[in-house]
Amino acid sequence: MSEAGTSLGTLKQAVRTEIEYTAWADRLVLDACAALSEEEFERDLGASHRSVGATLRHMFYAERVWLVRMRANALPPLIEIGKQKLFADPPPEPGLEALGAKWPEVWSGFAVWIENLDDLDYELNFRMPDGAEFTLSRWRILLHMANHSTLHRGQVTNMLRQMGRKPPQTDLFSFYLQPAG
Repeated sequence: MSEAGTSLGTLKQAVRTEIEYTAWADRLVLDACAALSEEEFERDLGASHRSVGATLRHMFYAERVWLVRMRANALPPLIEIGKQKLFADPPPEPGLEALGAKWPEVWSGFAVWIENLDDLDYELNFRMPDGAEFTLSRWRILLHMANHSTLHRGQVTNMLRQMGRKPPQTDLFSFYLQPAG
C-alpha cells in the first residue's frame, strides 16, 4: 500500500490522469495562442514571467526538467530547482511553433515513464540551501509539476483576456467531461 492508502494501480492511475490532464490543457493553451502575433506572444503584460511566450517556455522547461529528473531518479540541491536558466534552451528560445513541436515529446515521455514504473512512493532526496536533507515521493513531485503548470496556464488565460482573446476552458472538470478515445 502507498502512503496515500491506495494500491499502486490506483495511485498510478491518479498520477497518469494528472499528467494526461496537463498535456491536454497545455495543448489547448498552445492552440489558443496560435492566433497571437509575434508581438502579442512576447508582449510584456506584467505577469510573473512577463509574456505569454515566456510563461509557456517556463512551463515547458519545468515539465521537461521534471521528466529528466524522474528518469534519472535524482534531484538537484533545492537552491537550483527554481533557477530557470539552468534548464532553458540557449537563445533563441523556442517560439510557439517550436513549443508545439517539442512539448509532445515531453508528454509522451511521461506517459511511457509512468507506464513502466513500479514504485510511485519511491522517495528522492535533495538538499535544502541550509544543507538539510529532504525527501519527496515521486507521486508528490509529479502532482507538484501538474499543479505548477495549472498555475501558469491560469496566468496565460489572464494574459489572453487582457489582449481581448478568448482563452480555452482548461479546468480539470472539463477534461473529465471529454469523450473517451
